[in-house]
Amino acid sequence: MARLMVHPLKNQRKIAFKYKDFAGEWQRFYVLLSKKKYQKALFLFDGLRIYCEIKIMRWSFVMFSWQSKYKRLNRWTVPLFLSINLFSTAVEAGLFQDQIVKRIEQSLKYRQLNIQHQALIVDHIRRFYQIYNPAPDHKNLPVVIALHGGGGNATQMIKRFQDQAQQHKFLLVAPQGVGPSDQKGVWNSEGCCGEAMQQQVNDIEFIKQLIAELQQHYSIDKTRIYVTGFSNGGMLTYQLANRLSPQLAAVAVVSGAMFEGQPRGLKVIPIPMMIIHGERDPVVSVQGGISSIRFVARAQHAPFQPLSYTLNYWKNTNQCKSMLEQQINAYLSIESGQHCKAPLLVYHLLEGKHVWPTSSNRYERIDASEQIWNFFKGFSRPDSYSTH
Repeated sequence: MARLMVHPLKNQRKIAFKYKDFAGEWQRFYVLLSKKKYQKALFLFDGLRIYCEIKIMRWSFVMFSWQSKYKRLNRWTVPLFLSINLFSTAVEAGLFQDQIVKRIEQSLKYRQLNIQHQALIVDHIRRFYQIYNPAPDHKNLPVVIALHGGGGNATQMIKRFQDQAQQHKFLLVAPQGVGPSDQKGVWNSEGCCGEAMQQQVNDIEFIKQLIAELQQHYSIDKTRIYVTGFSNGGMLTYQLANRLSPQLAAVAVVSGAMFEGQPRGLKVIPIPMMIIHGERDPVVSVQGGISSIRFVARAQHAPFQPLSYTLNYWKNTNQCKSMLEQQINAYLSIESGQHCKAPLLVYHLLEGKHVWPTSSNRYERIDASEQIWNFFKGFSRPDSYSTH
């Protein structure tokens, strides 16, 4: 960014002229990516990034000029200015470039997929879900049911697992939580969240009926049905592992939590469990309690249990004799249950935040979708699980 501050107005005129059709240039960026012309796309992206930086810098200058002129300096001015410039510096350093390109590539692939949009009625409520079948002619397909996070949507989960589904030929199903629109949904995990919890929406029954619907209309392997979820979807996944364990081959939770008293009056059978959680997650803290993020805290009905509670619960449920932890690198530590009735695997992302981990993210550096499928593919129901 420093090189732009020598003659900002001169540079701005030059770049603004080149990119006067800003929306059109972004469209060209998408076209280049769709044609896999990545070098040209990244060159164009770099130019667009510089253009945005100059706009941000000029806006910051105008803001400070206005503050100086009217002698007003409120408590938001300095943090806002610092945030703008820190973001600009991060973009300049290329920290977001891989993630932006990856998301755009995922969106382009999603548009090319044959996604089926389905619905069923559960407790007089019309519930929606998306299905991606990469191998319509294959029989006995494994099934992965992927639950989005609070405020998220089914499309996000299709994008996250579409590459794995294509490569490994499993039926990918992404249910949609209830919410104000089809782009924002939440799940009733008893202690959270929002509208679904307040209305006591029966999401357990939704997933149960969804599985029955899949068995009726698709050629699936009934012994290889897996569930994974992120955040609020992970909280529901823990409930499903408790209540539907005889139907599920394995489950995986990313950045989720359990609540005190779960499950109530149920005899839970062992089930292969994978947990991925960032140690620096500010939304669902490994320490538990009420979220430090205000809108999440408002959506909570009960405090999150700490990760240690969850690990101990599944250690006991899966009847593990002990836990063995191994430091993989500066970013990852893995705990695994020893001599269990069903496997228990925990990924501690030592610098991880509240995001779906990808290999391009400098805090997580693992691909959660890939790791989860690698875990799932080794299990089926009924089975005799043992770990050593």
